[in-house]
Amino acid sequence: MLRNCLKILLAIILVGALAGCRSRKGSTGEDTGSRQGVAIPANTALNNRYTMLVESWKPWSDMEVGVKLSLSSPAKINGAGKVWMKRGEWISISVRMLGFEVATLWLDNDSVVAVDKFHKKYVSEPTSRLLGEANVTIEDIQDILTGRAFLAGKGTPSVADRSAFDFEQAPNGWFLLPKAQPERFDYGFLASNTSNALRGAIIEVKDFGSVSANYNDLFESRNGGWFAQEVGIETSRGKKIAATLKWDFNGAKFNTGVIKTCRIPDNCERISMSSLTSLLKNF
Repeated sequence: MLRNCLKILLAIILVGALAGCRSRKGSTGEDTGSRQGVAIPANTALNNRYTMLVESWKPWSDMEVGVKLSLSSPAKINGAGKVWMKRGEWISISVRMLGFEVATLWLDNDSVVAVDKFHKKYVSEPTSRLLGEANVTIEDIQDILTGRAFLAGKGTPSVADRSAFDFEQAPNGWFLLPKAQPERFDYGFLASNTSNALRGAIIEVKDFGSVSANYNDLFESRNGGWFAQEVGIETSRGKKIAATLKWDFNGAKFNTGVIKTCRIPDNCERISMSSLTSLLKNF
């Protein structure tokens, strides 16, 4: 599954690589919130910590949020853009330069499409081919990108899912380990000892390696609950890929009923996913 998730992340990184620009600031109807996490008493039992953690993740139906993307390995590249998500259905990313859209990424249950408008090229692959039999959904990907735990193929856990996890104390936090692990990969989450939040996630894929996510800078949205404002992603095999996404939840909009569709300009040439991957390998 990691290889397949990596391809999605490569597409996201490509979008960021196309824009050495800054996103426009400001919007109406912004969702304001807090960056101060909820402190957890040191003697709180892990069962209670789990309840507090999952109850902090409020449901949301759609969001619009700015993002800054930074690639630190294998090359240093920075970009900025805007992301729209429909819960469990699709993710749409737009990158702009000097007021013009230069790249887009679309991910839904049917296809993954990355468009480089500047060079007039695009990649389109069936989502099923990328995710294979990993039993990972769009909702799971949305969770890992925003600092929330998930049960593969089932979405964000609730209090009722307590029995689906094993908990283990760790020197720097405590682990949430799903009892049912998919055939092709193992995964789990690390929560903080001192605040009501995840610190990271790890996905270990057989015969491939791992992808890890580190979460920082908590943000509480009035409409969506707690999210990680900063997400660092690294791969462990071959040429290291390390990227950081910084979400601008201060200007985010939630539950507006936004509708997006995938659009490919007529003048764009289709290239293969391997060609997309080689762009990073050649840095």
